[in-house]
Amino acid sequence: MPFTVCLTHDVDRIRKTYQYLTHDIRNGRFSNLKTLFNGKSPYWMFEKIIDIEMKFGVRSTFFFLDETIAFNPLSLSNWKLSLGRYRLSEPKVASKIRELDRGGWEIGLHGSYNSYRDLSLLRREKENLENVLGKKVIGIRQHYLNLDNPDTWIIQRQAGFEYDSSLGLKQDIGFPDGRFHPFTDSQSKMFVIPLAIMECYLFSVSNHDPALIQKNILEMLDQAQKNSALLCVLWHPHLFNDDDFPCYTEAYEYLIQEAKLCGARFMTCAQIHQEYMNDQ
Repeated sequence: MPFTVCLTHDVDRIRKTYQYLTHDIRNGRFSNLKTLFNGKSPYWMFEKIIDIEMKFGVRSTFFFLDETIAFNPLSLSNWKLSLGRYRLSEPKVASKIRELDRGGWEIGLHGSYNSYRDLSLLRREKENLENVLGKKVIGIRQHYLNLDNPDTWIIQRQAGFEYDSSLGLKQDIGFPDGRFHPFTDSQSKMFVIPLAIMECYLFSVSNHDPALIQKNILEMLDQAQKNSALLCVLWHPHLFNDDDFPCYTEAYEYLIQEAKLCGARFMTCAQIHQEYMNDQ
């Protein structure tokens, strides 16, 4: 496989909820509340992503979430899973999914938090997304990279998925299990696209230092180029909100720009899977 970059986005949330307060408290300021009343949608960043990727002549894969966990106000850990969630059938969401698909972006499923071990839930979420999209969905990435290997891949295959991109490091960046290329799991027969960079871990290991972020991006690109690897990266759409997450957009553009200078080709997950199938 030639040196390839695969850009992906897990659409965890499209609207801001409790973050209006928690981000202000964390940053020692009380300015975010103004966007609650000015009619803006600070986490609806699709147009910004589209503009960036069109500028560079690339396309990405969007994994849309269909979370159904009930809200429990007494559990703070539950807030991240249940508050701010959206329905695929919401007119604005459904319209954007179809618009992305028409424009050459790929639509996949972001399997809900518990679906990695629940076949019926996976099937229902896949069906819901396909009803909106109007065609078959072949790819998935599990929420929080939840993965029981190979059990999750087995039920994903049973649900009708053809590839998964949930295999990735947690709390770090790098090629999981030293996997520089996609592979087919021998037991489940699932085609697996390993995830090498998640933006929040990139920023964490770089201490949110812009210079170190760029250094780590260059090192990952160099490693990928030397190994003719697939570098699959994840940038959550809501992190393109520069007010709450400064430097995330800049780092994304820097990665694309430098990858192009290194001679990388850009493919969606579905294109990678199709190329593999054509070679068999």
